[in-house]
Amino acid sequence: MKTKIEVRGARQNNLKNIDVDIPRDQLTVITGVSGSGKSSLAFEVIYGEGQRRFLESLSTFAKSRMSQLKKPDVDFVFGLSPVIAIEQKKGSANPRSTVGTMTDVYDFLRLVFASSGEAHCPFCGHPIAAKTVQQMIDHVLTLPAGTELEVLAPVFKLYDEDYATLFDEIREKGFRYVRIDGANRNLSDPIELDEETEYRMEVVVDRVVVAPSLYKTLAKTIENSLELVGEGFIRFEIANPGDGKPIDTDAFYRDFGCPAHHLAIGELHPSYFSFNDPGSACRTCGGIGTYMRTEKRFLVKSPEKGVAKGALDHNIYGPSTKKSYRGMLFHSLFLHYGQSLDTPFRELPEDFVDRLFHGTRGESFPIVVTDDHPRHAHSQAGKLRKYGGLVHEVNRWYKQHVTRRGGSGLGDNDFFKRVMAEHTCPDCDGKKLKPQRFCIRIGGSDIDELCSLPLRQLQAFLASAAFPEAKRQAAGQIVAEIRSRLDLLIDIGLDYLNLGRRSDTISGGEAQRIRLSTQISSGLMGMLYVLDEPSIGLHARDSRRIVQTLQKLRDIGNTIIVVEHDIETILSADHIIEIGPGPGERGGCVVAQGTAAQLRQADDSLTGAFLSGARRIDVPAGRRALSGLSLRILGARANNLRHVNVDIPLGVMTCVTGVSGSGKSTLINEVLFKQLSARFYDHRIVPGEHDAIEGTELLTGVINIDQSPIGRSARSNPATYVGFFDRIRELFAETGEAAARGIGKSEFSFNQKSGRCEHCQGEGVVTTSLQFMPDVETVCPSCKGARFNGEVLEVALRGKNIAQVLDMSIEEAVSFFADQPLIVHKLNVLLQLGLGYLKLGQSSATLSGGEAQRIKLATEIGKLKRGSHNLYILDEPTTGLHLHDIQKLIDCLNQLVDHGHSVLVIEHHLDVVKVADYVIDMGPDGGKDGGTVVAQGTPEQVAASDASHTGRFLRTVLAADNRYWTEPLARTNA
Repeated sequence: MKTKIEVRGARQNNLKNIDVDIPRDQLTVITGVSGSGKSSLAFEVIYGEGQRRFLESLSTFAKSRMSQLKKPDVDFVFGLSPVIAIEQKKGSANPRSTVGTMTDVYDFLRLVFASSGEAHCPFCGHPIAAKTVQQMIDHVLTLPAGTELEVLAPVFKLYDEDYATLFDEIREKGFRYVRIDGANRNLSDPIELDEETEYRMEVVVDRVVVAPSLYKTLAKTIENSLELVGEGFIRFEIANPGDGKPIDTDAFYRDFGCPAHHLAIGELHPSYFSFNDPGSACRTCGGIGTYMRTEKRFLVKSPEKGVAKGALDHNIYGPSTKKSYRGMLFHSLFLHYGQSLDTPFRELPEDFVDRLFHGTRGESFPIVVTDDHPRHAHSQAGKLRKYGGLVHEVNRWYKQHVTRRGGSGLGDNDFFKRVMAEHTCPDCDGKKLKPQRFCIRIGGSDIDELCSLPLRQLQAFLASAAFPEAKRQAAGQIVAEIRSRLDLLIDIGLDYLNLGRRSDTISGGEAQRIRLSTQISSGLMGMLYVLDEPSIGLHARDSRRIVQTLQKLRDIGNTIIVVEHDIETILSADHIIEIGPGPGERGGCVVAQGTAAQLRQADDSLTGAFLSGARRIDVPAGRRALSGLSLRILGARANNLRHVNVDIPLGVMTCVTGVSGSGKSTLINEVLFKQLSARFYDHRIVPGEHDAIEGTELLTGVINIDQSPIGRSARSNPATYVGFFDRIRELFAETGEAAARGIGKSEFSFNQKSGRCEHCQGEGVVTTSLQFMPDVETVCPSCKGARFNGEVLEVALRGKNIAQVLDMSIEEAVSFFADQPLIVHKLNVLLQLGLGYLKLGQSSATLSGGEAQRIKLATEIGKLKRGSHNLYILDEPTTGLHLHDIQKLIDCLNQLVDHGHSVLVIEHHLDVVKVADYVIDMGPDGGKDGGTVVAQGTPEQVAASDASHTGRFLRTVLAADNRYWTEPLARTNA
């Protein structure tokens, strides 16, 4: 049996035909500077080849139904097992995806509620036992023959809809009668109801006479009641005793349903609790939990004008509105309350503006018709009308637009984007399900309440939950499965999350650890797992947890390969492979391999130099003094923040730290950044809840340098994004050859038809689909991969055409454009950030999140100007960075501060924290146990705080004078 994975002749990307052996059934870390080829070896060669061989083993039919993988550029890989990659990707962008659905725990929880939940009356909360259709029929047949019964199902008014809409839906389902507050009404007759009043309504599903032959009819009636209306609830009312003798109704209703309202509930199914099931999802938000709602401030376009002159959005009241029914309604409304359509909007009384936006709240006013209105409108004159308000009206338009695609005639989505903003669904309050679903409880809690608990508290709840004797065995098996999965999530440091947390709000590191816990729960052995920086997003306190999880996976008989820079993980590895020695073309070789002790002794190992203390990131000799100017956040209470008040000093580099889930990103990204963005750029942005932010007048702008892809398409590249490609095109256009051929600046772009190769549309490759074999990408036979047409390629600048220039690395380009100060300045900034290995024309699709973030940082540094004061926000900028590259990052951040700006960094990496001028530590723990400021001040002041987890680890780092730590921090300070 092979004891190692043997890679022979790997030439993928920048790998230099390397041979490397990786021990099986051990934990191997691949490290090295950014761009050295680590991911190429781990993911493209080892994982890619493993996946390709697996797919090749499938039948031709199966292969034709899935995408096939290209063979990596390697001679051979021996000793591969079935391979699973757990990459550094953010959670699903699908707003329906949650932590519960990602881990399958929510599916098990739905099963518990369906099989063992206790139902309650939706009106009074009295417990009711769920009944099968058979049990209901048997109970009805206990009544004397000839007894007349009405089968009723409760219905509930739809949010933000009128009663007419509800009656239309009931008619569409085939029912004719409805009972309103005890009185039967025929839906064929006009029914006038006050929209502001809540009525108790029931659909009359059928009227039946008890008889031995009733079984099939009654079964169909009950099924219709439970499935079409009633949301699973049903009521039987004795309308007329059969033989005239009194019936003991108390005996009939006793122990069958709610004693007060006589409601029973049908058998529950797991889909009853699924927000992805249209029958169970909230009607308003469709199971997403958020809903677009009209903001009255967005409806007002020009407050200095009157409504008739364009004060409101033109879709509300435009030039053509005057003669319409809306114009007549507005004219009547303004006239009734003594206002004019020509009065500047800002001068209208507040109480009238409130009526205009939110309605007359039941008060009627007469319709007034003028000669301007069409002849047919005169029939409306004098009729009394109520007005629901613009906000309600636009909300209703939007609902029609979503459900019936343009019921309002406003098919243009831009209107809704202009006047609406995303809020928590006002109907379900973000719970995603219909309200009747929360009538089912376990231990007094409904399914949303359990999904809102942090995982550790949910674990404790399930451990103590009591179930009825009849359901205990079934519930026990499901709960045991849930608890085992929760144990893994808690062990991996995700105890602060809850099952209801949306996947698109969790970090890449959190998503990766969730997928890792799922793999551990599978209990497979003999597998090969490839992971990409699983420590990202983990505080030093929790980094040991991820190592223990990886070791647990290894100990059950699996091979683990981790691309990692984290010292804790490197020191805990059985085997380390360092790729380098530099990035790009200067990388791609195996520099050193072995244990941590062996790397310390390797002369060529950059990682070993940091481990031994020969190299280090120094604590600054002095920190910048605070100027006294600051941003003050008051009353921040979004997510788990507990009315946080905190000052963020300006003119310095500030680090926001804290354990995972402590509230760092909520405070900075959701509250501060969104509020500043709303002030400076787009007033439609809705920040997290807070009272106020003071000091914003001290800033010129706010810039969030995140890890999202650069540009809007894969054609974007460093040259176009940083902003020197235009100058390069100008240089080519200024050449004599270009002038002679009449080729201008625009032709030197692969986005323009006049300059690009039309055979490949400027892509450089032609893709051919081979059905059950992988798509084949071949170099374009016309342009030979150059992306431009032949005429453009004949124009040379110092012996190189435009395609050759775009194929240059940033390092090469610095010397090539030595006489162009603008280009060289921007290239040098990229070089300073360790991105010299990237090519000028490299597609944004091939860049990692960390590389994209550093390109954005380089763009900002490249256009620094005196006199402005921006706030730069970065969230974990050390992602994907070796210690050698982190020093370059720190130098560039200091450049921003030295030019008069402020830098705010959310970071766990202690080497960045220790060089900050000011530290704000959140905590003390994650989730509901976090959300406060634990300590703040210089790193030394935070290190002195006994309440700060960050401070505990900072003490060790600040005390390490001439060496990096030689033992894992989490191990020595636990």
